Amino acid sequence: MEILGKEKETFVLLNGITVQSDIQLGEGIQFEPADTSHLDFNSALSTCSRPDDIAVVAAFIPRITSQFRITSSSPRETSIIAWNSSWDALLLSAIFQTEVGFNLQSDVTSAKISANSVLRAIHRNMSGFHDKQPYVVTNEDAIWIAKYYNGARDLLENDSFQTAVQCLSTHYWHPNPRIKLAMIWAGIEGIFGAQSEIRFRISVYMARFLSPDDEIERQRIFDLVKKLYNTRSTAVHGGKLKDNLSTAASESANLLNRLLIKCIETGFLPKEADLVP
Repeated sequence: MEILGKEKETFVLLNGITVQSDIQLGEGIQFEPADTSHLDFNSALSTCSRPDDIAVVAAFIPRITSQFRITSSSPRETSIIAWNSSWDALLLSAIFQTEVGFNLQSDVTSAKISANSVLRAIHRNMSGFHDKQPYVVTNEDAIWIAKYYNGARDLLENDSFQTAVQCLSTHYWHPNPRIKLAMIWAGIEGIFGAQSEIRFRISVYMARFLSPDDEIERQRIFDLVKKLYNTRSTAVHGGKLKDNLSTAASESANLLNRLLIKCIETGFLPKEADLVP
């Protein structure tokens, strides 16, 4: 990932998620609406100074729906915050279960991009390139972000949580559902850290963590996790499956999302000792 730091303000352009009003995500980073509809193809390409940027700009400029405004007291600090904002994109992707692309950096806000602006490709692997409708952050979501988002950022210091966020937010980039399942379950297993009898333990731990007070829901989660883990095991070992792998990947992603949200809202990761029956 390449971030240019020449000014005290820069913009990381996003697709796959849109916001109705500005939301402060942390010191020096604001999540904002964006609009590049005023740019025609030639004007967009004229912002590129490197050949490799042209393909990324052509692919993503029509898809931009929001942006991070990065500000600080020095160009060096701005570039550090902008580089770290990739984790904010992944975190938002995991929280709201949407595929967020963060492929372009601009020297001006999206509404002011012109032939005189500078657009650069942050990375060139085309991750986040899709034609799905962007997730719209609602007023209720904005309230949730204000209450919990700083805590979510703090949890990223934990390797298990960070890995789970990355697994959930990037599994979209793999067309093979077997690979998607492997990534999603790597995130789930990492949160709980079970080393033996993994299917049974994760089923119990997930059920007890997600539904400590509802016995019927706890049993439902237990049965679902066992079923999905069986599918995951067969899939990653190349076995033949009767189950729909895409459905299994989607249901597994929903479980990991619920797990991450619970961790964020409680402020901690589950402890095995607290979940043993």
